[in-house]
Amino acid sequence: MIRFFLFLSCILYPAAGLAGVDRPNILFFFADDQRNHTLGCAGHPIVKTPNIDKLAADGIRFENAFVTTSTCWVSRACLFTGCYERRHLYSSAPGPLNPDLCQTSYFAVLKAAGYRTGHLGKEHVNIAAEDASAMWDVRRKLSRHPYFKKQADGSERHTTQILGDWGIEFLKDQPKDKPFCLQLSFNATHAEDGDKRPGIGHFPWPQVMDGKYDDQEMPLPTLNDTAIYESQPEFLKKSINRQRFFWRWDTPEKYQANMRAYFRMLSGIDHVVGRLVAQLEKQGLAGNTVIIYSADNGYYLGDRGVAGTWATSEPPLRTPPTHSPPHPADATSSPTTPPPPKTPPHPLPPAPRSPCLRPLPP
Repeated sequence: MIRFFLFLSCILYPAAGLAGVDRPNILFFFADDQRNHTLGCAGHPIVKTPNIDKLAADGIRFENAFVTTSTCWVSRACLFTGCYERRHLYSSAPGPLNPDLCQTSYFAVLKAAGYRTGHLGKEHVNIAAEDASAMWDVRRKLSRHPYFKKQADGSERHTTQILGDWGIEFLKDQPKDKPFCLQLSFNATHAEDGDKRPGIGHFPWPQVMDGKYDDQEMPLPTLNDTAIYESQPEFLKKSINRQRFFWRWDTPEKYQANMRAYFRMLSGIDHVVGRLVAQLEKQGLAGNTVIIYSADNGYYLGDRGVAGTWATSEPPLRTPPTHSPPHPADATSSPTTPPPPKTPPHPLPPAPRSPCLRPLPP
């Protein structure tokens, strides 16, 4: 995740120097438990993600991206702080996240530089209110317990679609004279661990994806031979990874139902990506917005006879980041885009030295 800070520097500083283009906005979509190959642009034969595929076509898909620690809250703490787990220590000391690290988070740095910042959705990290106020102008939490939330009219709405609603609200409220950095953190595609009914119980999908993939046979995992499971280390064969395999993947019927549901959840995220990009275009912001898509970690989909994350092989460590840069020509052609500034755009100030870069004690 330290490299994520370097990545932001690479995309922000060059864009800020382009003639007629102000400091770029940042829209960051962050999925949960998404395997790196489960995108159409990654060549997956079944899952449909046309909106994310377009981001990749317009920009870059990183084919060898890894997290350092394949555990949800640890990975998110890495993202928020830019530090490895050995520095932020959130897994072993899960109280409020270290305040010093919050103050040097990329959110805090951007907010101090004049960005309007927001975080919507899943946090899974305890951040003190004072630190959160230094990081975000807008903070709205959303958990998956349950995935479907009762609405004022008595209907139920999936958290994925609620995040889309909130993201559009954020964009509509955006002042024209400020850049923004907005992260949408989805609960999907995390399983509903307390409901082991195959399909809609264990991987609840948004209503907009009802019926999708119904007529398709789900491909089996490539590392599916029982001999592969038998060759695994003993600790893995007795771990929670093996326990959860029997929650999700151990019978052909369960596997097919849960894979279809998992892919519906992914396509539901893609649907929200499309909604937000359409809103950017409607407001004339698309031409000056960097869009990033990634996930907190990968996922075992029955490979090696296990499930979940936590381990150190490729399935739970590899993630699907995609980056679409701003297109300055689009920014100046939109009728709703303010005219280019008469003075050079204000550059980002030098970031404070992160506490993560302090040398380790002897």
